[in-house]
Amino acid sequence: MSEATETLKGYEELFVNRFTSEDQEYQEYLNRPADPPPVVEDWRGRAGGNQRGRDNRCIFFFLQLKCRNLDMYQ
Repeated sequence: MSEATETLKGYEELFVNRFTSEDQEYQEYLNRPADPPPVVEDWRGRAGGNQRGRDNRCIFFFLQLKCRNLDMYQ
């Protein structure tokens, strides 16, 4: 047998019960209380670079329509 096959068999024997009811460490992890959700303050932050004014897209769209409509009447 090659060394890689022997190594693979060794790992399969070591981890045969991994993530099962027989894996004590995994069962402790499952039974621990849930972590509290993260608190993210000021998540919108400052927009920099290409993001500047991104929330004003609808205003720019409205102004484009208004200018197009004015062009129709000239």
